[in-house]
Amino acid sequence: MPDTTPPAREAAAPAPEAAPAVPEIAPERLSTRAAFTDALPELAVRHDVLVVDTDTGSIKPTDDMDYLNVGIAENAAIGLAAGAERWGRRALVCTFAAFSVSRAYEFIKLDVAYPRRRICVVGTHAGASGGWLGPTHHATEDLALMNALPHTRVVVPADAHQTVSLLEQCLRYDGPTYLRLGRKDSPVFPGLPEPELGVPQVVRPGEDIALVATGPEILAVALEVADRLSDEGHRAQVVHVHTVDPESADAVGRTIAKACRWLVTLEEAWTSGGMGAQVASAIGRRGIPWLPIGVNGFLPPGTHASLLEESGLTTESVLGQVLKFVTASR
Repeated sequence: MPDTTPPAREAAAPAPEAAPAVPEIAPERLSTRAAFTDALPELAVRHDVLVVDTDTGSIKPTDDMDYLNVGIAENAAIGLAAGAERWGRRALVCTFAAFSVSRAYEFIKLDVAYPRRRICVVGTHAGASGGWLGPTHHATEDLALMNALPHTRVVVPADAHQTVSLLEQCLRYDGPTYLRLGRKDSPVFPGLPEPELGVPQVVRPGEDIALVATGPEILAVALEVADRLSDEGHRAQVVHVHTVDPESADAVGRTIAKACRWLVTLEEAWTSGGMGAQVASAIGRRGIPWLPIGVNGFLPPGTHASLLEESGLTTESVLGQVLKFVTASR
């Protein structure tokens, strides 16, 4: 039987980082999934992690890695990892994000989150990055479902560089984690500081509109929108949330500038129960008008770029929505 003793109360989340210089968007694009693939073998050996794959093609096993490929059997992968962890082994399970939160969700809930196992579930092809694979492979519900699980940290790196650091932090974390990765190349932010699990990052200072974003493509849009809003007389703050769960929501609320009059949340996921809902709930007492921007409903097959456009997650669309929102709520 799993140990269901309530965990000791954890220390309060660290104070948010001071705002660095505004990072630029590099001309290069790198894949968060590829960064994970390259970094995992060394980290898995160093931290003595059992790696369980579901035939994703995202893992390159080495001779000194403990590696099992169970095939397209996500439920079995979670159960196997949970059993190994019960006997003292940290474990990582690599899946497509769409299958983590559909086929394997009950197993993650009962075998991982409930007993608070030290297991990192890695979901690739997250959001709309599955593209032409269609709604069977799009994972836009994962943020809402995964951050509903108690004790589970939900992690979305800003870029390929952050992926390596956050992967190692997930492997050291004393409990369940879900690492959300894209599919192909995505924006890179060379000026972004080193991430710390649970600590939101102010990537652009501001004082009237807070743009709270998660994930590579969406952070790039938020930075571009903030630049455009300056032409309209606004000083928009941009906050990147790489830990998207209720435990981190209060920290995000403390990060938002006291002078901010409008909150805009941006995510490549369903807005119902996602990152924006967590943040808005945490700062509700401030009475700031909130505009959630994200995916609404199922998406058809298409390119990643076309699906973001259809969801209103492009610079032009977000800028228009924000200006309309600000005007209507003055």
